[in-house]
Parts: sequence; C-alpha cells; structure tokens
Amino acid sequence: MERDFDKKISKLNGKKILITGIDGMLGSSFEETIKKYVQNCDIISTSKKEMDITDSKEVLSYVESKMDIIIHCAAKVNADFCEKYPKESFREIVSGTNNIISLAQKTNAKLFYPQSFLIFDGKSLPIDEGTAPNPLSKYGKDKLLAEKNVLANLSNSLIVRMGGFFGGYKKDKNFVGKIVPHISKLIQTGKETLEIGNRVWQPTYTNDLAYNCLVLLADDKKGVYNMASHGKASFYELTLKIISLLKIEREINIVPISSSKFSKKENAKRPEIAIMDNKKLKQESIDFQRGWKHSLKEYLSHRYFRDMF
Repeated sequence: MERDFDKKISKLNGKKILITGIDGMLGSSFEETIKKYVQNCDIISTSKKEMDITDSKEVLSYVESKMDIIIHCAAKVNADFCEKYPKESFREIVSGTNNIISLAQKTNAKLFYPQSFLIFDGKSLPIDEGTAPNPLSKYGKDKLLAEKNVLANLSNSLIVRMGGFFGGYKKDKNFVGKIVPHISKLIQTGKETLEIGNRVWQPTYTNDLAYNCLVLLADDKKGVYNMASHGKASFYELTLKIISLLKIEREINIVPISSSKFSKKENAKRPEIAIMDNKKLKQESIDFQRGWKHSLKEYLSHRYFRDMF
C-alpha cells in the first residue's frame, strides 16, 4: 500500500529502533511496518521473555545497544484485569514505563508512547488534543500517569493517543480478534443469535497506526497527537459489518442490547462513546488514517479469518 509519505519515512533509514511488546498487537505491527518501509534499520525486538519492563536492571542492560528510538508498546492492555489487580496494573504500566524512561535518558533515545482513548470519559466530544483527560478506570488512570511521567522527563518524547484498535490476527486480544472466533464457534454449535452492545468507538487498524506514527517519528514530531480511524461505529454496527464482510449474515443473527447491560459483565468502567478528532494531524497534513470499513475489509480478507468459516 503505497502512500505519499513513504519518502518521508525514509528519514528513518539506518536508525536503530527498540520495540518493546513485540509479542502484542501494536508492537508486531510496528515491526512489520518498519521492515516494509524502512531500509537498513536495526530493529531490536523485545517480547516479555526478552525484556521484563518491570525489572529495571533488565531494562537498563540494553543501554549498550544505544538505540535512536524506543517504541514502547509493552503494557497491560486488559482494563478489566487492571481493575481487579490494581497493584499489577501500576507495576507494569507506570513503573514499567518509568524504567523505559530511564533507558531513554541514558541512551538519549527518542521515546514513543502509545496512549489509550480510555484516559477520557467521553463527556466532551469530539476529543481533540486539548480535551482534558478524565479516566474512569484504573487502567486509564495508570496510562495517564505514565504519559505525564514521559512528558515530564523527556522533552522530545512523542505521545499518540489512539482509538481502540484491531490487528495482529492471532495476537488480536481486542473486540474484532475475539468476536470473529466466537461467532465461528456459535455457528458450529448451531446457535443462531448473538447479543452485542451499542457502545460507540472508532475501530482503528494497527497497521494504519504504525504507518502514521512512523511518519511522525521520521519528522521528529514531539508532544501529544490524536490518531484514530475516520468514522465511528457501535459494537453492534461493527459486528454487522464483520458478518457482512465474511458473508455469514444468513448464519447468525446479531441483536443489539444496551451498553449498560453489556457493561455489567465488565470490571472496568468505560466511556459510552469516545470519538477522537485527529486535529493536529489534519492541521499538519499528516493524517493517514483511513475509514474503518476500508481497513476492516483489508484485515478480514486474511486467510486467518476466512479459514474459520
């Protein structure tokens, strides 16, 4: 997928880039995108086994690698887990990020920190870079504190506040990655109905996020940016689109339910609607996000999903 700013990304050619959380959805997309668009890049890819971000000595053992950029994707991403186990949430999200900050300081590396839309309560819409965060969950509070620590300690750091995303196929632990195999099992067992909530968000493809973030890094952007797909969808609308793209509309009936009924199954409180405005990206003519339907179609065309039906 060729885009106008491929030449700008070439500014990253020859750089040494450390990626944490390579075994996750976002980290793996960054690795894939860098390999596709950046030449002669020395990528240091670390999974949880290779770097426990909560172990300061282990993190600082990478000082000698002298990387130019750190893309810090390793973190707890399960908001319900964080609500249930707050100490573990703080340890990985806040303390772990503090260790990465120390690594960036000692190597003079630029730190990129991906942020969640769950730092907002959704009461002021659309959400732009000037909207005051007000997290409703332990996960959101810890993510916001980690962001504040990054900005306070690294003046050249880059924060990108992202819409809820999908990507990574087997690594996809978010809604799309969970709902498709769930629907497959329902169909296989003869169940014909599935209830889905109507909370509204912006389904955003990790490959689109990674590409756009690399454009920002290549241009040495700093500070806070919003980044989410164009358009919005409720979980119900998204599920209808999924079964349409997979051509299984006749095999399963999707029934909408209120988000309040859906949220009873969750430990962490979330905003009922969270729509982000890529204001700064648009102002600077570097908004390369696509409509979520277009990106979803590309994602679901992969054999991984097709083989489920």
